[in-house]
Amino acid sequence: MLEHHSTGAAARARLLVQDWKQMVSPKTFGQDLSGALTVACVALPLNLALAVASGLPASVGLISGAIAGVVAGLLGGSRLQVTGPEAALVPIVLLLVQRHGIEGMVVATFLAGLLQILLGVLRVGRLAKLLPAPVVRGFMAGIGLILLNSQLPRLLGLPKSIGTLSSLPAQGGGWMLHAGGIALGVLVIVCMVGLPYVQKRVPSVLVGLVVATLIGGLLGPELARVGSLPAGLPVPRIPSLAGVEWGALLPDVLSLALLASLGSLMSASAIDQFPGFEKQQTDHDQELMAQGMANLASSLFGGMPVMGAIVRSSVSIQAGARTRAASVLHALLLLVVCLVAGALVARVPIAALAGILVVVGVRLLDLRGLRKLWEQERSQVAVVAVTAIVIASVDLLLGLGAGVMASMGLLLKARPRTEVQTRILRLDGRPHFRTLGAAVAEQDERPPLQRVRVRGPLDFLSPGVLNTVLTSQPIPRYLVLDLTAVPYLDAAGLEDVLNLRDCLVMRKGVVVVVAWGEVERMLTQGGFPRQSPSVSLVASYDDALEYIARSHKAATVAAGQEEARPVRNRAPVMDS
Repeated sequence: MLEHHSTGAAARARLLVQDWKQMVSPKTFGQDLSGALTVACVALPLNLALAVASGLPASVGLISGAIAGVVAGLLGGSRLQVTGPEAALVPIVLLLVQRHGIEGMVVATFLAGLLQILLGVLRVGRLAKLLPAPVVRGFMAGIGLILLNSQLPRLLGLPKSIGTLSSLPAQGGGWMLHAGGIALGVLVIVCMVGLPYVQKRVPSVLVGLVVATLIGGLLGPELARVGSLPAGLPVPRIPSLAGVEWGALLPDVLSLALLASLGSLMSASAIDQFPGFEKQQTDHDQELMAQGMANLASSLFGGMPVMGAIVRSSVSIQAGARTRAASVLHALLLLVVCLVAGALVARVPIAALAGILVVVGVRLLDLRGLRKLWEQERSQVAVVAVTAIVIASVDLLLGLGAGVMASMGLLLKARPRTEVQTRILRLDGRPHFRTLGAAVAEQDERPPLQRVRVRGPLDFLSPGVLNTVLTSQPIPRYLVLDLTAVPYLDAAGLEDVLNLRDCLVMRKGVVVVVAWGEVERMLTQGGFPRQSPSVSLVASYDDALEYIARSHKAATVAAGQEEARPVRNRAPVMDS
């Protein structure tokens, strides 16, 4: 499996060509086809339902998933990501339709796509790697909770007016369960969970869906099914910008681009963490550009905004997807449905699809992984829980923000204390002792060498730790500032080091800093010289002592030469 990473355009093109060749490999095509068929059956009713929930005709969701799925599947930075309409986008799409109409929504989709491409060119996508792993896990769990909340009512055959399980208490009584629908959904769940134990090569999801559809044909018309679909595609055209109220539309475009980008990048990062796919690393910048192109393509056909969909990606992977072919074939199948096969898909029971999504939602919760994380580091489970609960109950962006804040709080709490150790030494590094009489008589004598060893981070949370270093004794002739035990140095810590250097140099002292790795790089970039008469940057304590010995020897020789230099006096004038 190819490893993707942020790289140049030529390298990206080579990787894409290799991926496209692998799409037609006989070794993986069967698995990809199984994944494509399964995810197409899941994506079809989802796309239709999400379009209706966004205030759009049902056909818009189907067309958007088909067009955008091909573009993002071929060009994306994540090989197994499935792109299409997503539940997280429904609130903002509905708001766009209400404020600006369907035409305004299409324009917003077009502009958001352009902005996503720009963000990818500027390499903003790689910032997704900075998100803590528990936040990514919480994102997956949050989507799983949303899925369970929305699909359990469909599995139970409840009326469409009951959109989520959490809304049941407010609905009161008076509704009835559909036993046939429940049985079909349970049948699909049993197939998905049980068949892999019997035969792993059997596409369990597809088998369950086909069997449930055949049995569902024997039940009455009261069983909820996908229903009839519109046929055909609209003629592509560039959205008209005439009459656009830019002041009102642009803030909504920014929100849409941010949400779609974050959701896609989070989904891609989550796919990278799937068991067996750890070696596949998403090129987040390429994924961001591909998502922008997908939104552009969707808008040309009058479609709605799209993003990388973790639910459909999970279904595809669990059904066997191994290359880009699964995502592209799924979109082509949706396109075929748009043109010719609407009557066949119309017979699929909604309860059977709900059974698939319930299993996917439970797997996204990753209860086994959470149990293992609880045994290793319980505080990280709290980050996962906060992220998931806020995403499921409030909003995706707020959930991600809450997770990042919780992760930062734990990081600050676990941050090690910064300690400073000081020792007065001889120039050769051995301990420096003075008798009590000498100490009293020469209390103003400067110590030959002072070693200051810092343990812990030097950052904005440890202000002034170096300011007290020289307050307890006279300024030394030589100061060794040992930063080898400093894991992190930020701008505030760099400022403290530079202030200490200036203080010593002004009092005719010599400063030698011992550092390596990122701390050394930070000092070098901050203007700290590697070697000068009064300041030096070395890699080890032994190098510091060697530098001090050379410097002291050169200073002693220079002083001796100065004393030996003859004093030239004018000859006295003799009286005659």
